[in-house]
Amino acid sequence: MTTDATKLLLGIDSATEYLALSLVRAPASGSNSQVHGGEEVARLVTHLERDHAARIMAQLEELLQLAGAQRTDVAAIGVGVGPGSYTGVRIGVATAVALGRAWSVAVGGSSSLLALLGAELQPGQQGVALLDARKGNVYALAGQRLPGQHLAFEPVGLPVKLPRTEVPSRFPGLPAFEGPPDASILARRALAGGPLEPWYL
Repeated sequence: MTTDATKLLLGIDSATEYLALSLVRAPASGSNSQVHGGEEVARLVTHLERDHAARIMAQLEELLQLAGAQRTDVAAIGVGVGPGSYTGVRIGVATAVALGRAWSVAVGGSSSLLALLGAELQPGQQGVALLDARKGNVYALAGQRLPGQHLAFEPVGLPVKLPRTEVPSRFPGLPAFEGPPDASILARRALAGGPLEPWYL
């Protein structure tokens, strides 16, 4: 078991064809930040298409083994609540909520689109995350990178569904990112207390 100062935040996202998992170090006791975690300890990003339900628990166990961690080391869980695959979002949120209850830890939701934003953005810069919504449409969300050496973002507005051709006019000048997802971004928002209601646009 780790000490309080080295507890871990777990990030989960299954809104896309990937299952993305991450463990990052939790903020030190007394930190003013509810968003920033520390360095990433372990990650798994697996292309599963629609096999999330069958694989998620085994992948979580593998993640803990990679980190040399126990379930009791997890202090909070950050989960992507969509938009994205209806089944995938439901599996991710249900798993996070169940683990939160079983492990007696907080669970915070964030838009899965935040996990698609790229490390190329510098602190203070904004980008737009895009996820294919079929028939020429995309889910889109603008996000801004927060200060600090580790990847942390906050949303700018709410996710929208729109034709891909309208992205440049709706988000003028913003670089676009389409993943794959980085669950460390969600892990670092685990203590922010975001709602867990799935977004199905």
